[in-house]
Amino acid sequence: MPQRSALHYEGPGFAVTVLPPSPYEVSYVPAHHVIGFTFEGQRGVDAFGGSRRRLFDAEPWRLAFTPAGCDVFSASNRGGEYLILSVAPETFARLAPGIARGRLSQFTNVADPQFTRLAIGLRRATMVGAATPPLSIETMAAAAVERVSTVLDAGTTRAKAERRMTSRRLKRILDHFEARLAEEIHLADLASDIGLSESYLARTFQAATGTTLHVALMERRIARARSLIEAALHRGAPASLADVAAATGFSSHAHMTTAFRRVLGVTPSEWMRMMGGCSFRNQPITGAANDTPPGPQRFRGHGPQCL
Repeated sequence: MPQRSALHYEGPGFAVTVLPPSPYEVSYVPAHHVIGFTFEGQRGVDAFGGSRRRLFDAEPWRLAFTPAGCDVFSASNRGGEYLILSVAPETFARLAPGIARGRLSQFTNVADPQFTRLAIGLRRATMVGAATPPLSIETMAAAAVERVSTVLDAGTTRAKAERRMTSRRLKRILDHFEARLAEEIHLADLASDIGLSESYLARTFQAATGTTLHVALMERRIARARSLIEAALHRGAPASLADVAAATGFSSHAHMTTAFRRVLGVTPSEWMRMMGGCSFRNQPITGAANDTPPGPQRFRGHGPQCL
C-alpha cells in the first residue's frame, strides 16, 4: 500500500506516523491498537466493525481509537493532517492495566484537551526523528495510552466552558484564521465575529481544544506554509521562503523559521529538503482488507473486536 507520509518513528511496542493532508482510501484490520488525532478537520466516509458506511465530519484537535481486530474502512477526498500512534496489544495492556482486554471500544471525534499537547509533542518528535531522546517520546506514548484508557474507562465529562465552544463556533474561528492568514489578527475582531467576549472566547477555546488561540493560528500559518513549499516542489522549483513567510502572515523569514523550529522541530529549509525526496506525497491511497494503516507496521498479535 502506498504511504501517505515519510514521517515515521518506531519505539518498543509502538510506532508514530504523521500523515499529510491528502486524499486517501484505506481498508484494513489492524493487529494492534490504533490511536488517531486530527490536526485538521476532514470529511469522508468510514465504517468500523462491519457496520454500514457513513459520512463523517471530523473536527480538528479530536481523538480517535480503534482496537486491534476491528475492521476499518475510511476514505476522504481531502484528508487533513493526522497523527497515528500504533500500540501493540501487550504494550497497551502493560501501560493501561485497569482496562479489560475485552472491553476496548472504538470511538472517533472525541474532544480530550489533555491529549492535544501530547499529539503536538509526538508530531514534533517524529519530525526530528533520530535526534529525539528515546525516553522523551516513550514517555509521551505512555501518557497518550493513559489518556485513551481514561476515555475508554469512564468517558469524558465536558465542562460548561468547553461545551460553549460548539462545532459551529470552532468552524467560524478556523474560517476567520484561514481568510486572514496573511494579516494581523486581533482578539477583539475574532470575538466580535464569534459573538463572545474576548476573555470568554479565549477560555472556552482552550478548554475545548487543549491549545490557545495563538498556538492554533500558528498551526494554520505553518500548515499553509508547508503546503506552499510542497506545491512549489511539485512544480519543480523550490519556493522562496521569504515569499512564503509574507503569504502566511509571518513578519519575516526569520520569524517563520523560529515558529517552524518551535512547533515542528525543523526549519522551513529542512522541511523543504525532507519533502524534496517524497515523490509519493499527495497520491490517492488505496488498501486491501487486512492491510495496516499507512506506514511501516511490524506488530503482530490479536486483540478484541470493536464494540
